[in-house]
Amino acid sequence: MEITEEKKEKKSNAENNRAYRERKKEEINARRREQRNMNRAIKNVAIEYEVKKLKKIGKLPAVKQKEEIADITKSNYISYIKNFYKKNKGVELGENSEIIKKIRGEEFNSLKISREFKGLINENIGTIKENPTDVKNIYSIFRGIRGFMEISKILYPYLKDYAEQYDEKRSEVVAEEDNLRINFEKEEIKKNINKLTDDIDKIIYGYMMIMNGRIHDLRYTKISKDKEEIKDEGNNYIYKEKYYINNTKNKKKQILEIAKDFQELYDENKEGYILGELMPASTLTQKIQRITLKIYGKIYTASNIRHLYATNINNKGASYKERKETATKAGHSIEQQIKYTYKNQV
Repeated sequence: MEITEEKKEKKSNAENNRAYRERKKEEINARRREQRNMNRAIKNVAIEYEVKKLKKIGKLPAVKQKEEIADITKSNYISYIKNFYKKNKGVELGENSEIIKKIRGEEFNSLKISREFKGLINENIGTIKENPTDVKNIYSIFRGIRGFMEISKILYPYLKDYAEQYDEKRSEVVAEEDNLRINFEKEEIKKNINKLTDDIDKIIYGYMMIMNGRIHDLRYTKISKDKEEIKDEGNNYIYKEKYYINNTKNKKKQILEIAKDFQELYDENKEGYILGELMPASTLTQKIQRITLKIYGKIYTASNIRHLYATNINNKGASYKERKETATKAGHSIEQQIKYTYKNQV
């Protein structure tokens, strides 16, 4: 069937319109990102890593019990390995590549992965060692695949060293001194909660300020009246004034007392997710931005709040018992809590 000039013109116009809408959308998103950045109370300093010459490790640490990789992590690994392959080979990596099957948790052929990537990684090992992101991703993706043990032994010391550098430097921030002083007194928190009209927003803010826990834990939190249900390791549960944390970042289960001030923010008779659903992480992040902007006039992240709380505890010279209690609630050690203290560069 012959395509007329009129149809060609219509198709061209439609493509141009789509391209125009995409450009406008990106411009709008860029302006929004710039506005959010201007409203941020705390800006992290870009970490400058020291690249050292480290010796290959003699023996890799034992692999812990295999854990299911989160979907978002799988997606990030797949995106990374595609970019790595295209950058170094100049061609696209197929969707049915064996390494992508491995990342997805499907059956894969180790020999094919070795043929496709072992030489490629060895050719670029010097550049990989100089980049913390490359080290982490290459090590995580290829660790445990037959034929990649020597590469893993080379990268493991760099993985550990970069993690230690990150731990030391992650709390270096740029902020006005006033933005580093959030009031964690009960009465002030209650006043701020009353500024919020949405019940879910009150729960989110109350959880960050009263329970001082990880926001990841809140996403997976359900209210339950069934004792058997709390054994489900995929979720966390509020059951009879206790908080059963099963699904958390550090994989350490905990049972905590629910603070009475936090109990007042939710209906204990309404079973299911405390946020009404398994809220997408991106949605929760956006809500926290809006909540903190409304209360403080500046945007704080959930991580900012946790670090500010640790800073508050350390700066006021709290007793060991208080430090221990707050560290336990936050799901980390006293040593980590000290490292979380913000170091302001302004």
